[in-house]
Amino acid sequence: MNAIPESLRCEAQHTLGEPQVAGALAVYPVFGRAQPRLAYRGFAQAVELGALAKEREGRASVRALVVENPTDRPLLVYEGEEVLGAQQNRTFAASVLVAAGEAVELDVTCVEQGRWDSRRHGEHMRPSRQAADPSLRRLGRASAGAAGSADQAQVWSAVACSIVDHGVASPSAAMSDVFDRRRGDIDSLVRVVKHLDGQVGAVAAVAGRPVVLDLVSRAEVFACLLPRLAQGYALDALGAPDRKPDGAEAAAFLHAALDAPRWEIGTPGMGRGFALGSPAVIGSGLEHDGELIQVCAFPAGAGRPGAPAERGAPIVRPSRRRP
Repeated sequence: MNAIPESLRCEAQHTLGEPQVAGALAVYPVFGRAQPRLAYRGFAQAVELGALAKEREGRASVRALVVENPTDRPLLVYEGEEVLGAQQNRTFAASVLVAAGEAVELDVTCVEQGRWDSRRHGEHMRPSRQAADPSLRRLGRASAGAAGSADQAQVWSAVACSIVDHGVASPSAAMSDVFDRRRGDIDSLVRVVKHLDGQVGAVAAVAGRPVVLDLVSRAEVFACLLPRLAQGYALDALGAPDRKPDGAEAAAFLHAALDAPRWEIGTPGMGRGFALGSPAVIGSGLEHDGELIQVCAFPAGAGRPGAPAERGAPIVRPSRRRP
């Protein structure tokens, strides 16, 4: 296993730990140096205290859900988190901080094309065991561009391909059916993925190459997110070739993601949402009162995990580089 050079271990506020490896999957823990200021909870944590996701009142929309937060702290919904039930399953299209005592309508992406059950309109949706896999999340982010709205047809097509690739019978063309069918294989990989003290993020690599950075400002929030995110990491790793993890490449990816130019895209919740992009990475995140709250980033080059890296096209960005 390649060591992480000291010159690449230290982006200003974050360091990369040693990878947790199973088969084609390697998950590098990311540790934060700064003391977090904003107190908030993850969505699944807040649901246990009364928060909820539901359809819009009146006319429901494939591309929108309402999140209500009756708790005493803001809650963070994380890009790619899946919620199940109501009229169809969705994933959150972007990370949003919902203030305490507030209700916010959020953009979502449908990951269950074959069901639209109006009889279940009034149901509260439940957090899924998994977040979407990095390949699907990256597709949504790449198709969204600066506008922040993923191409729904491309997402449905990708879910359909995953259903076929994994040999799954899914009457409603649901992403969750792929995870349920492959749960045993997925769990055999994710059992090595453990949250460590002080860990605020992860760089996941498949077949030796980084596929995603997931990062928040609070270790206890990431501890709740990691099991769901790791299910998605493992799905991407199924069938990929086992290749030696490259610590230098993972550290370089972390550095590139956190140093990439940013521009504001707005958010319906607290803080300031931003997109990030460079020839190496694409992604998005949130800042609040000068504090970095969340980032997720992906390699700019497209392709399936384990395939040779492609050269990413430069991202044309507005002159305003950072919010």
